[in-house]
Amino acid sequence: MEQSQPTKMDMAKVQEINKVKYALPTNLNIVERRTNKVNFADQNVYSSTSGNEVVIRLQASTDYVYGKNSYLIFEVVGSANAPDGSVGFNKNTAMNLFDRVLYEDRSGAELCRNDKLANYCAQVLPLHYSSECAKTLIANGGQYENFDQVYSAAGVPTAGVFGKNGAVGNYEIVNAGGNATALTVIIPMRHILGVFNQETLIPSMLISGSLIRLQLARATDALENIGAATNATDAQLNYTLSNVRVVCDSLALTPVVQKNLMETSQAGGGLDFVYETEYYQSGNVSKGANSFNLQINKAVSRCQKLYWSSRAVRTPSSVIKDNVGTCQLNTSQLDYRLGDLFFPQRVITLPSTTGATPQKNGAEFYENTLQSIHRMKTNVDPPAVSKNIWCTGGTALVDSDDNNNNDGRAVHCQSFEMSSVLEYSGLAINNSRTLEARINFSNSLDGQVIDAWICYLKLAKCNQMRAVIKE
Repeated sequence: MEQSQPTKMDMAKVQEINKVKYALPTNLNIVERRTNKVNFADQNVYSSTSGNEVVIRLQASTDYVYGKNSYLIFEVVGSANAPDGSVGFNKNTAMNLFDRVLYEDRSGAELCRNDKLANYCAQVLPLHYSSECAKTLIANGGQYENFDQVYSAAGVPTAGVFGKNGAVGNYEIVNAGGNATALTVIIPMRHILGVFNQETLIPSMLISGSLIRLQLARATDALENIGAATNATDAQLNYTLSNVRVVCDSLALTPVVQKNLMETSQAGGGLDFVYETEYYQSGNVSKGANSFNLQINKAVSRCQKLYWSSRAVRTPSSVIKDNVGTCQLNTSQLDYRLGDLFFPQRVITLPSTTGATPQKNGAEFYENTLQSIHRMKTNVDPPAVSKNIWCTGGTALVDSDDNNNNDGRAVHCQSFEMSSVLEYSGLAINNSRTLEARINFSNSLDGQVIDAWICYLKLAKCNQMRAVIKE
């Protein structure tokens, strides 16, 4: 039997592998100039009382933008006539202030839209960052509470009590005396728009002249007590945003690279920029109903994931309760269908044994979510939402809207990526291939709202005139 000869390796390669190669690395840089460029909103001040929409026009000129380093920054201050009690952003960031985001290119083509932005940032994003991140990047967004549960003397986590990111005075927009106080917050743009959540530089012809629209939320929906409780209403409490701007990490490429990219764009009808974005859909569960079928008919070529949660349809209009989180986990049975495919093959259900509850026996629901967000395969960098927080956190549904509180973190996720190693291997959804989540509830006392987002792939073919968007 003929044996293959081993591949010969030159001495330079051997030295490199064994870390004894001593040489100046080749400079492969193609960036001529790099700087943070500031893009201001069209007004200096926005008030929640007028229902304003924050509008920011991005001007990148011929620069390409590294989206993951770009951020939104502004100052927020509460009303001066608020009742006594510290008010700010307790369990979530200042993204609570924005009901909706719409991102358009300079010709008006829609690049991204999220019609429930505050809920998305409060529910979905914590699955994708660690508890340590909540003390740094997320704290910079104004979040007062972190994910470190406070333990009793017996070593048991105290329900609903968590550590803080600092002194209450450094996170409030209304202080304990009812006086207004300004807070500076910074939100990564990748938390708001999928276009900014790519390692690939955003082409100048896509971002230059593009428009970001952020719809302001009601004060009592966006804000929450972070100190002494007060039952402030919309008439008593409002907020003002000032000096709103987006800071972009802008890179001016060398002329030879700029020319090459321009020629590539002209030859191919534009540069193909691929990114993930979200589509929101909701559903109302009738009071007393034990099951609900959530159907998604949005036609997309590659659906990556489905996130969904349930929350109380009725909550008090005040800053005492949370309005953008979830209710306590109350799922008893769950599976998904996409066309003729079922995920998982066997329905996830609570055991039929006596005393089984989602809080005690909901481990498989949590595991399915961990697998779908790629955290089952590793022991490092776990999500901020622990099993205890996911299964037992939040307030159970009740029949009185005064007692309902959407302060939970139970967000289900199902992945539709076909490959375990490749990105962007999702499945198509269309009118003849519907995505359906089939849900049974263990608690149906009060009516519920289902919040659902699909994460899917978009392609923007960018040229000098406009962007052609394909889903």
